[in-house]
Amino acid sequence: MGQTQTAFLILGIIVVLGFIAYTIQLIEERKRARKLLIMSLKSQIRNALNIYKGTPDTFMTNELHNFISRFILAKWKRLHDIYVTDDSQRSLNSFKERIKNKKIFMQSPTATVSIYQSEGQVHHALGQLRAAKNWLAELNRSRNINESDFNQLGWQLKDSFDRVACDVQILQAIQTGNDSGDKAGFYKFKIALKALKNLNQSESLDSQIFEIHKHMEQLMRSFEERERAEEIARQALQKDP
Repeated sequence: MGQTQTAFLILGIIVVLGFIAYTIQLIEERKRARKLLIMSLKSQIRNALNIYKGTPDTFMTNELHNFISRFILAKWKRLHDIYVTDDSQRSLNSFKERIKNKKIFMQSPTATVSIYQSEGQVHHALGQLRAAKNWLAELNRSRNINESDFNQLGWQLKDSFDRVACDVQILQAIQTGNDSGDKAGFYKFKIALKALKNLNQSESLDSQIFEIHKHMEQLMRSFEERERAEEIARQALQKDP
């Protein structure tokens, strides 16, 4: 074999080895990309499920329920197109059953002065609603939600957040009444009632507002009766020789 032939043989071997190395690298890159995509889809499904399960039932609107459900199902379909396990399929079936049986309360008005009974419950609900708002904002940044859905769902979550925030003022008004008397509690309730009325554009809070009015009337009667009793007692003391 001459030198020229040897050179071409060596060059051919180098080309073949280079092609093999390139092919191996391409396969590994595809494997990494597939693995990263699977991890990303699993993470998106997990985060969306946490939002779905964590959003308080009172504030899970039809629009929010339908959007989250469609988002999760779409991500799960994409995941199962490239990777599926028995556990993943069972989880998907369980979720489908869950959304089929989910009852939407449509923000039914409460028949009590507050939605929740303790500030701990209020702050937990606020945290869940804040998480849902942040999740939507992240979807908007990553262009995983159209502008119309983002605006509508964002407005609904803000409205829900503001309504729950009114519970903080209402519960503080109750505590003020217990600590400082009915008159102080009455004026605290006036502040909370004003905030709640500002949210009642659709008149869906009429029942709660009615209950607060009743409670405030009771407080007013109570402190007026106490003031009359104190006035009578003062007058009796002045008449004594």
